[in-house]
Amino acid sequence: MRLLLALLLMLSLSVSALAAQNIKEESQTVTGYGSNPSAAIGDALVRAVGQLKGVKIDSKRICSQLSQENSYGQDGEWQEEFTSSEKVQQLLKTKTKGQLAGYQVIDVQEGENGYEARVEVKYHRFSEQGYSADNRRKLAVVPFATGKSRFMLLGDATPAAKVEEEFRNRLIDLFTQSRRLSILDRQYGEAFETEKDLWLSDDAASGETARLGNVRGVDYLVVGTIRSIWSKRYVEKIQLTGETISTYAGKAQVDYKIIQAATRQVKWSDTITVKFSDRNIRRMLSRFGSSQAGMTNAMAERVAQEALANIYPMRVVGVKGKTVIINQGGKSLKKGDKLHVYFVGEEMIDPYTKESLGQLEEKIATVQVIRPTAKVTYTRVIAGDAELIEAGAIIRRK
Repeated sequence: MRLLLALLLMLSLSVSALAAQNIKEESQTVTGYGSNPSAAIGDALVRAVGQLKGVKIDSKRICSQLSQENSYGQDGEWQEEFTSSEKVQQLLKTKTKGQLAGYQVIDVQEGENGYEARVEVKYHRFSEQGYSADNRRKLAVVPFATGKSRFMLLGDATPAAKVEEEFRNRLIDLFTQSRRLSILDRQYGEAFETEKDLWLSDDAASGETARLGNVRGVDYLVVGTIRSIWSKRYVEKIQLTGETISTYAGKAQVDYKIIQAATRQVKWSDTITVKFSDRNIRRMLSRFGSSQAGMTNAMAERVAQEALANIYPMRVVGVKGKTVIINQGGKSLKKGDKLHVYFVGEEMIDPYTKESLGQLEEKIATVQVIRPTAKVTYTRVIAGDAELIEAGAIIRRK
């Protein structure tokens, strides 16, 4: 029991330390102007606070506090050695919930039109874990509409909401595993609001509000409708022997669109229809335990494959002999999958719209997946000329 408690304590300390590492302290020099030194410093601090999201502060209160402290000597003259006010520091930390860590006056100069103050301000900045998402296009999968309230799957009236959730979660998994898109959550808004309230509370550590203001907008939205999905078990009795034979069949249809969020322009639209044979459904029952899980998985794979091919087609990132390495891993590619390799030529432009139609593609080889990993996939050339394959070549499914 003691060992378990010790392990839990170590884990919590490790998580806390990791979270703390993601909040970095940065400094910036801000210039302010005013009729007197206090007003100039106050103006600089107000400008600094103004760079934070959702925070405002009264400059008069800062100036009043500076005037009351030892910023002025007994003769009423400004003390050049004055660098900061503890009370003003505390006021700024409180008002900004720790986002502004502190300040220091660099110098105050008197000019023709008043005073100019240069102040070094320290901020708490939140840095993301892992590889920066700024380098990837951002995509969100919006809950799909459904054509019916329930779908009949092997005799069970399954709620459409359950089918949609399973399909969407699988679709998100596939997009995430491709490692070429940043997948943003658009489902758990209530949970995020609760967490945001905690960051803003008095119980939060100094600097925790630096995590706010990092919510990102999406580049693409995936929307659509699950039109139908059904599976059925057919039972046939052989009159001669009295034996019964069971066979399965099923079908699913989903419409989807990829919408560019900024312009609401539909970048791609398609209807996918998948038919499931007796053999398909038997495999699903063996692997997933239900036809529902297998069918939603198959639909999600088709949508993810087409969407990724249009947004970010697979590319060759390395070639060694007949081994070709592709920039897509995860579970989206399986051992034995066959893919085509295309040489990429010059860009084609539509003569009417002047829009890019993509680059000229010429098939040069066929490869087969031999080893998928988390980040990349290793393939081997089984047809065509391996010597023509270079990094940057496009990979498409057969």
